[in-house]
Amino acid sequence: MNKRSQFCGGSLLAVAVAMGLAAPAAAQAQSSSAPSEVEEVIVTGSFIAGTPEDAAMPVDVIGAQDLQKQGSPTTVNLVKNLTAAQSSIGESNRFLGTAAGAATVNLRGFGSARTLVLFNGQRMANSPAAVAIESVDINFIPNIAIGRIEILRDGAAATYGSDAVGGVVNFITRKDLDGFEATANYTHIDGSKGDYDVSLAHGWQFDRGDALLTATYRRRSELRTTDRDWALRPFAENNFGGWSTASNPGVFQTGTAAQLASGTFSQSFLDNGCTEMGGVLVNAANPAAGCRFQFTQFDNLVNEEDHYQVFGQVNFELTDDWNFHGEVLWARHTVDAERVSPAQSTTQFPTPILASGGSPGGGTSPYPAVGLNQQSRFYIPANNPGLQAYLGVPANCAGASAAICANALANGVITSQTLWRPEGYGGNPLFDHGADQQRRSATAFRVAGALRGKVWNDIGLSLSATYQRNHGEGGAGPDISVTRLQLALRGLGGPGCNPVSGAPGQGGCMWFNPFANGYAGNPALGLDNPFFNSNVQNNKDLLNWLRQPLVADTYTELAVGEAVFNGELPIELPGGGIGWAVGAQWRYDRLQVNVPDFYDINATPCVDSVPFGDGLPTCSGGTGAHTFYSAVQEIDIDRTVTSLFGEVKIPLFDNFEITGAIRYEEYGGSVGSTTNPKIAARWQVVDWLALRGSAGSTFRAPLQRDVTPGFVRNLAQFNLPGVGSLYRPVLTNNNPNLKPETADTYNVGVIVNLGNFKATVDYFKFKFKDELTNETAAAIVSTMFPSAAPSTWQCSNATFRQRFSFSDDGNAATDDCTPAKLLGVTANLINGPSVDTSGIDFQATYVFPELAWEGDVTLGVEGTYTIEYKRGALVTLDGFTIAPALDRAGKSELLSAFYSYPELRGNAYVQFNRNGHNLRWTTRYKAGTDNIVGASILKTKDEITHDLIYTGTLPWRDVQVTAGIVNIFDRDPPFTRSQYNYDYTNAYFLGRTIQLGVKTRF
Repeated sequence: MNKRSQFCGGSLLAVAVAMGLAAPAAAQAQSSSAPSEVEEVIVTGSFIAGTPEDAAMPVDVIGAQDLQKQGSPTTVNLVKNLTAAQSSIGESNRFLGTAAGAATVNLRGFGSARTLVLFNGQRMANSPAAVAIESVDINFIPNIAIGRIEILRDGAAATYGSDAVGGVVNFITRKDLDGFEATANYTHIDGSKGDYDVSLAHGWQFDRGDALLTATYRRRSELRTTDRDWALRPFAENNFGGWSTASNPGVFQTGTAAQLASGTFSQSFLDNGCTEMGGVLVNAANPAAGCRFQFTQFDNLVNEEDHYQVFGQVNFELTDDWNFHGEVLWARHTVDAERVSPAQSTTQFPTPILASGGSPGGGTSPYPAVGLNQQSRFYIPANNPGLQAYLGVPANCAGASAAICANALANGVITSQTLWRPEGYGGNPLFDHGADQQRRSATAFRVAGALRGKVWNDIGLSLSATYQRNHGEGGAGPDISVTRLQLALRGLGGPGCNPVSGAPGQGGCMWFNPFANGYAGNPALGLDNPFFNSNVQNNKDLLNWLRQPLVADTYTELAVGEAVFNGELPIELPGGGIGWAVGAQWRYDRLQVNVPDFYDINATPCVDSVPFGDGLPTCSGGTGAHTFYSAVQEIDIDRTVTSLFGEVKIPLFDNFEITGAIRYEEYGGSVGSTTNPKIAARWQVVDWLALRGSAGSTFRAPLQRDVTPGFVRNLAQFNLPGVGSLYRPVLTNNNPNLKPETADTYNVGVIVNLGNFKATVDYFKFKFKDELTNETAAAIVSTMFPSAAPSTWQCSNATFRQRFSFSDDGNAATDDCTPAKLLGVTANLINGPSVDTSGIDFQATYVFPELAWEGDVTLGVEGTYTIEYKRGALVTLDGFTIAPALDRAGKSELLSAFYSYPELRGNAYVQFNRNGHNLRWTTRYKAGTDNIVGASILKTKDEITHDLIYTGTLPWRDVQVTAGIVNIFDRDPPFTRSQYNYDYTNAYFLGRTIQLGVKTRF
């Protein structure tokens, strides 16, 4: 007997997880008293009512009870444990384009922007904290309010439109609570203060509906790289593990007065303290080649995060035929102290002092313009106290170094443009921990409502509206003003100094010491600096004056209005009536980015722009006023999308039905419109065996920001031949000619239901065209410099050469096109290569009723095997092939392209359940990958971890307890060549953790 209810436009699957077609992660012990009546409601991926056992598409369900049996994982951990998800983000976000505190879900590894995240069946706005502002931040979702999660592992553009490429994850709120519920969870993590959360909820059940109000606070504690020995490896073990040749101690240059005046520098020397403070010499036989700085010593693996969520909803039966649903969500997360490198390297430099005698604010270096944007070099005069202290050490000027010291004493020195940074191993004195730090926050407000009912002759209507506005506060990070740094190097720094009338080092004017002798030691590793001179330490007021917090206020908005009609045609087929649904949607999204003037490329394009100088001289092609990060463009862009869609469900026979869907979306402008169909079928061959299959097309439209003229500037790590690993800025141009990417999707599956044994096996295939991507900066650089042999370099290609900037650009006396002199590279957003991927999802459970001590034992397994992930050659807009075609299945690259595709991911568990007590052992497996860096391949080890979770109900006041050990054997994550030496997109890295949770109702 079936009972049908119409909830169009919202995915409110009310089927018990024990139906057995959900994922094994959601399988529960079953009893012979299972109900025979199943309610049909809307399943994710359809607008027509049904149940997962009838679904022609692969929809998994994870219920609230099973989440508790898994130890009530956070959203981040839940997503990372999904075998169909690859490269999801929630930790170590500095190198992945996502702000600390945010988390995303990435089905199939296509990128989080290609997974559609729904909340009660409706879209959520992209988060300003998520990847490139094109993904949903699932950390906004309140766990205590969630009743179940539906996961559609198939393309769904015919139902939902753009972004539903790799699949759909639908978080559905609960309606069962009557009274108060309180939960508290704590996780002990070695080296950390632990993670914990507290939630309160109150539910009301009344004659014509229900209501729910929840509030949650969650805290993540800091875990530093220094708290895990595997996170910081020697350079010899992993030269990509956060190492840079831009260091402090760094390299300085000098020469005769004539040489410096012409912009040529004949003598170089390395400052003291490299190896003593934890560094590695680039060339032990030639110390002037530089010092390697491991900036990740100052990073966190987990940042201190505070998460807040308040949610309320009401469901009310207005009449016998009409229902109302309303909900409000407010969520916020803050990271008050994200630790970053003490200072960034320098890619911009001061302009020369005007020959006409302009003010120091309009040019601060006495040497000629030899670099990018008519810039010169950072100059340290001979009377700089730090230089004098260095020259005052007899050993520094002995032997062959005597001539260097003589020139330095007479003419001063300059900093190397690529082998020095303002602060390094000595840390940043502004903070006790030695790192610099920045603050990030993200806030969401969301309101949604729906009316559902019947309008005429059993024709249903759903009217829904959603509005969400997010605000993110954060930016590139702290940086240093170029002009202020040069003034301070000349003794004219500080908030109380007038650089025109002041005297170096007198009154309110202060010196900046660029040498390591001003630092007591390495605060990250606790190493002393034997060359420390307390008389030349940098003043904190001066450092605050130099330091600029580059903070942007980013707003994203989403408004959606939708109307869906549904019903049955007056045609009776052998399998029943023909169901149908038609609808229309209006969608509006907006992106705003506001920055202070000193961070605005239009207001402050040059290093001498106001407020850092007097605006003279002007520059061409300026990228802002700071040493490393570029200024940004303010943005205020929006877009309106209209859609028409329809669906039909045809039960040709009692055991065979076909579902068809189609959606038309109009974007206007250069994007235009798109139409996407889908067809699916299900055949119940016998009572215990069913076959299902689907085929369709899906698409993803480019963001309005990406087709609006402009650019963004960020960082990339490059493996430079003969130099090593180095971070340099990348300017990526938007592209008004981008067109939507498309994909054809296919799924064929088998469903087995033999009483206590249930299983599904699905083969999936995706064929992409015109992938929305970018010209990978690291691939551009490796194409320019494929090896250390100059004969292989592409410097003579004028078109390709224009993409690069080097130190000494434009100086005819030097050979500037070399890996060691790279300052930056330009890339473009493009429609990239085709991608063909296929694989197999499998899941199975077997229940042994009352096997032991009158308790049920359940065995379960689920997994995803990736057969292929073939990506075509990457070709630039100007026709250069910068990356060959590659099958990424079983491979990873975490330094520039950022992907990881283990061929096999699986979870297996054994569970014992008796009288409200449940004990589950879970083993998780991720296959190792071929970790690619250039032409080098490292085979990483498989990851196998084991968890043990107990949940039970105590015999008083309905108290439920959860206790567990995750990663019982305390396995370290397998070594992978990345900044943190592990696969931060897939691996579990916290070590053994102990969990305790309590939930009670009253």
